[in-house]
Amino acid sequence: MNNELRPDPDELLRKIKQEETTKHRGKLKIFFGMCAGVGKTYSMLQAAHAVKLDGNDVVVGYVETHKRKETESLTENLEIIPRKKIEYRGAEFEEMDIDAILQRKPQIVLVDELAHTNITGSRHLKRYQDVMEILERGIDVYTTINVQHIESRSTTVNEITGISIHEKVPDSIIDLATDIELVDISPDDLLKRLAEGKVYIPEKTVQATQNFFRKGNLHALRELSLRITAEKVDSELINYKRNKNIGEVWKTTEKLLVAVGPGPYSAKLIQWTRRMAYNLGAHWFAVNVETGVQLSENEKSNLNKNIQLAERLGATVINIVNADVVEGILQVAHENNVNQIVIGKSLSSNKFQSLWRKNISNRILSESGNIDVFVIKADKSVNSDKKPKIRVHFITSKLNDFIIAFGVVAVLTLICFPITQYVGYQTVGLIYLLTITILSLFLGRSAVVFTAILNSIVLNYFFIPPTFSFHITKDEDLITLAANFVIALVVSILITRIKKYHRVLTINQRHSVIINSLLENLNKATSIKEVVAITRQELQHSFNADAVIYLKEKEGKGLAKRAFGNSEYNLIKDYAVAVWSFNSNEVAGKYTDTLSDSNLQLIPLVTIYGVWGVIGVRFLDNKAPSYDIQRMLKTIYSQVALSIEREINNDKRVESAQNN
Repeated sequence: MNNELRPDPDELLRKIKQEETTKHRGKLKIFFGMCAGVGKTYSMLQAAHAVKLDGNDVVVGYVETHKRKETESLTENLEIIPRKKIEYRGAEFEEMDIDAILQRKPQIVLVDELAHTNITGSRHLKRYQDVMEILERGIDVYTTINVQHIESRSTTVNEITGISIHEKVPDSIIDLATDIELVDISPDDLLKRLAEGKVYIPEKTVQATQNFFRKGNLHALRELSLRITAEKVDSELINYKRNKNIGEVWKTTEKLLVAVGPGPYSAKLIQWTRRMAYNLGAHWFAVNVETGVQLSENEKSNLNKNIQLAERLGATVINIVNADVVEGILQVAHENNVNQIVIGKSLSSNKFQSLWRKNISNRILSESGNIDVFVIKADKSVNSDKKPKIRVHFITSKLNDFIIAFGVVAVLTLICFPITQYVGYQTVGLIYLLTITILSLFLGRSAVVFTAILNSIVLNYFFIPPTFSFHITKDEDLITLAANFVIALVVSILITRIKKYHRVLTINQRHSVIINSLLENLNKATSIKEVVAITRQELQHSFNADAVIYLKEKEGKGLAKRAFGNSEYNLIKDYAVAVWSFNSNEVAGKYTDTLSDSNLQLIPLVTIYGVWGVIGVRFLDNKAPSYDIQRMLKTIYSQVALSIEREINNDKRVESAQNN
């Protein structure tokens, strides 16, 4: 495989969308640390002075110095935006004045303590939401955050320290950052700073060292912060390689990939890869290559189960459409800088097959380049009668295809035999060759190969002199017969391959048409009701499904009982499942392992700003959607969530303008 990746239409579209999204957005730089006291605010202020010396317009939106003299001295010579005073329950509180910052419109604004929860009466519930609005106005932001405040790590921190973390920011904030600077310090140095009163006042220092700031805790928190920073750097490396079309794998960190299919052995490969990834502390991918081959209902069900298993075990699941399985696997491996691939040992014992066709295992071994490959033996505990059928193109024809092929050759022979003396047997050979070409458009490859063999036999016996025998007297006739047979085989292979790639392109095109149509219609929507109506129309038209949507409460954190969409689906038990899905940010309901007795499949509508509601979908044919359908639906749900977020924010702006 070439070191440079071939241009991929989906990847090009992703780049265009990413550039369009970030073109007018400000840049976010995060000063990141394992806990309070490592010097994040101090480092942020130092960086602010450095960029100010370069001529940048820098202001302080909110900085918490905790009365540390060294930190307070760094706020000098920086313009400070006065804080906004808000009264709540008889007391006065100070929060960052986002309107003053937007009106001032500096190049860079400093915003400390990103995970802070704003006082009731503020525009947004969380400070990171204030920051997102500032970024959307094209202003760069420098901010600080500790590892325990990242949502996906808060549970781990709770297990380590025994302290519940209430102030959290979504992981997508880390993904959004254009730069993350780790402010690192050894646990011994931090404890020394703590003892010197540079973190907390003396009264709180003893309590802190006995609880959160125990040395063992600090070592664990430091490791977490280093891992998150490494993940961010790795993500930036992958983006760099994609932008530069670099296909060569750089073994900078351990990454594993396993292919997921409908076979019963996929589950073992997934579990083996998970164990290995855990032992290595490595990220891992589960890849499903959609080749255009029609799967049976049982195979679709097995594929869904295997993919769900990979998701539960923590894999990043990637679906790719490619007519060639090996090419698809290696494409994903190179795009994501994977350096280890896990595959199953070939189940086929057919020696004849190995003479004319390399199996997937051998091809990956020979084409993987500098990627390490682990070949795992099939589990003997799986019964032999449950072995997956090897879908070799050579045997993919149905019995009807062979009957049709035999019938066409028989009819053609009856037609051509009487006219041979007028047109010559060479012309008859061309007619048979043309027939094979036409049949290749409609029949499977094995039936076409059967036709080529049958044509050669018939042509030899009935048309090539001496007739009614298999004896050939002229060398040129032998060459012609052999050439016809070889040409027939080559043509059948090429046309079958074209048909296969056409199916793959059709799948991609269908996906693109559905998503583009939905986006075009959603962009025209001017209300929540229109968004819901467009969503239902697309679900009914493309997926034979219908939906109901619940939105979050305007002034609270819960899910409103009012339903938009098909009111017949607004049942008490389904609403209860929707509430669970909203609170846990997990898919639940029908065709899942959680609260599966629901009539609907409930999916949270999530954007970078949080969960805006839940969509409940009912598939009218009462069949679980295949993985490729689920993949398209995930894209649709994300676009619906963005449209709902847009309309809710528009309503808030209109309401705010009316109140003012």
